[in-house]
Amino acid sequence: MEALFRKLDSLQDVPLGQLAGKIGTVIDLVTRFPVQIWYREGAREHDTNFMTEIVALIKTCKPLLLFDRGFYDFSFFAQVIDTGAHFITRLKSNASFRVERVLSHTSEVIDSLIVLGGGPNGQPLLHLRLVQIKVGRVWYGYLTSVLDPAVLPPHVVADLYRRRWRIEETLTLSNVC
Repeated sequence: MEALFRKLDSLQDVPLGQLAGKIGTVIDLVTRFPVQIWYREGAREHDTNFMTEIVALIKTCKPLLLFDRGFYDFSFFAQVIDTGAHFITRLKSNASFRVERVLSHTSEVIDSLIVLGGGPNGQPLLHLRLVQIKVGRVWYGYLTSVLDPAVLPPHVVADLYRRRWRIEETLTLSNVC
């Protein structure tokens, strides 16, 4: 927030502060109210430090999680799937995957079942769905563990991800336990 206020000149005359730590928040996508908030001291904390708490939280319900690429971790994806929950996230530009089956292919949508992971770092093999949507001239890739397009159609995947609230700093749940 400090960086935003400095850009808006609201804090231009105030000396630079010291970062206090990292806050991880689970937000209900429908109500936009916090479900859970965690705090870590230390300016260099990372989103991945909240993964254990997130997995513990979602074991009690089976939500659809929307998270940014700060949570891009194959073991975390596997843990989320093992709890019975599902997720949507953006595909990293350098992701390596193998297409198993193309579900649909048009000039604006490519919906495929893929295998992600299994690399040299001991990453688990993940069977996921890659939804690619063309907006203007740009293709956007979304990964989801919801494999059936009848349950979660391609444009709904993209729309849900676009509707996430402050995804850069939060993890979002579309269903609350």
